[in-house]
Amino acid sequence: MPIEMPNVDESESLRSTPTGEYAGRKILIVEDEPAIIDVVRRILCLKGYRVIEAVDGRSGIELAISEKPDLILLDVMMPGMDGFEVCRSLREDLDTMMIPVIMLTVKSRTEDRIKGMESGADDYVVKPFNAVELLVRIEAVLKRKERDLYASPLTRLPGNISIDSELKRRIASGGPLAVMALDIDHFKAYNDEYGYQKGDDVISIVSMLIVRSVREKGDRGDFVGHIGGDDFIVITSPEAVDNIGEHIIELFDLTMPEHYSPEARKRGYIEGRDRHGRMEKFPLMSFSVVAVSNEWQSIDHPGQVAEILAELKKAAKAMAGSIYLKDRRKKPVPAHHLPVEPAGGA
Repeated sequence: MPIEMPNVDESESLRSTPTGEYAGRKILIVEDEPAIIDVVRRILCLKGYRVIEAVDGRSGIELAISEKPDLILLDVMMPGMDGFEVCRSLREDLDTMMIPVIMLTVKSRTEDRIKGMESGADDYVVKPFNAVELLVRIEAVLKRKERDLYASPLTRLPGNISIDSELKRRIASGGPLAVMALDIDHFKAYNDEYGYQKGDDVISIVSMLIVRSVREKGDRGDFVGHIGGDDFIVITSPEAVDNIGEHIIELFDLTMPEHYSPEARKRGYIEGRDRHGRMEKFPLMSFSVVAVSNEWQSIDHPGQVAEILAELKKAAKAMAGSIYLKDRRKKPVPAHHLPVEPAGGA
């Protein structure tokens, strides 16, 4: 398959193109034709990318999980798993669901492009392709994903743009849906007492606890996002949501006391100033986890989800200790009539 690869004299020209902002990023090539791998490798290396390679779909998925590349160039026509299957599998795994994918294929029909996008690809490049065009497309996808995905550099979880997009997609699909909002109680007091570095450590650890709980108790294809600060979102199924929520509470309550001094753990509180400057006793951090599902009601738009979760969170914050609350509505009713019921926690 011919690709417009520059010769030796043209290589310097390629190096001087405006691309190169993301030199050093790791790119996984999944392609079964050695000649194409060789050419694409040379193109990428000229711009300073680090390259790893897989010759079939299965090994491509394994490398994506183990190596966490910044982007995947994925051939469509491969023996065994084709590129569409590989892309769908990547999108269903928490470890790989947010890695950008550009499909490389000889298929140029509109329906093939649509199929590629529906399987989760971020872009679609038809062979033969121009080397500079490929590089520009790679940088465009990396830039877009950096904006959308890495809004939270601390946790590396998808940020608000990705959260909104995923929630709209799940609602539009009409399938079983449950959405959880999670945040830490008394986090500001901890931050003030122990400093922002310790606070950042807590946020990172909590993000890992959430991902671990979703992986162990949830479904393939579940979504975890970081709204910002100590606020997180999980999108899962009605069947899995209770198990996830209760498991997160259990892990949080086991882990968080270790981040306090022995004296604070023994007392069960820390002392600090409230927003008015008055000294106050703040309990050790706890976790509020609230959930809404379309199990008993129709969910039609993200604003509806946000409104219900906000009311549930207000109810959770009024209770002592870590708590998991789930919306128990059996039919559409005005939000101010919403009943809430503890579903676990301490």
